[in-house]
Amino acid sequence: MTETMTEKSLPFPQCYVATAGQFFRYGVVGAASTAVDFMIYLSLTRGFGFWLGHRIAAEGMSFVLAVCLGFVLNNIWTFRKDFACWRARAGKYFLVAVGGLILNLIVFRFVLLMGIHDILAKIAATAIVSVWNFTFQKLWTFRV
Repeated sequence: MTETMTEKSLPFPQCYVATAGQFFRYGVVGAASTAVDFMIYLSLTRGFGFWLGHRIAAEGMSFVLAVCLGFVLNNIWTFRKDFACWRARAGKYFLVAVGGLILNLIVFRFVLLMGIHDILAKIAATAIVSVWNFTFQKLWTFRV
């Protein structure tokens, strides 16, 4: 005997299920974007001597490129919006991302000043900014 779950059989509101699904997809997109972010950062700072001396600039550049990837993937998959109104969402998305970038650079710089390795600083900044970004993208940019 198999029974399909209906909304009435769920122990919590359907909106929680939708949010959980979005959070999972956001996490997958975030992991892909983070991987791109780290690959670009490491390629710049470990592959070119100039960038090792300019880690904050390399951090900003890798972050911005990863945000562009995140916008496309979150638009299509996480929040399942069509591209008809992408321009209206793009402004909000990038405004939230700029806030995230500022927070990212503050945390990154603060952790570097504590004498902690730049990769650990990047991990700390990424964790904090991920929560910031999901919250504001969901509640403001995509209003789901």
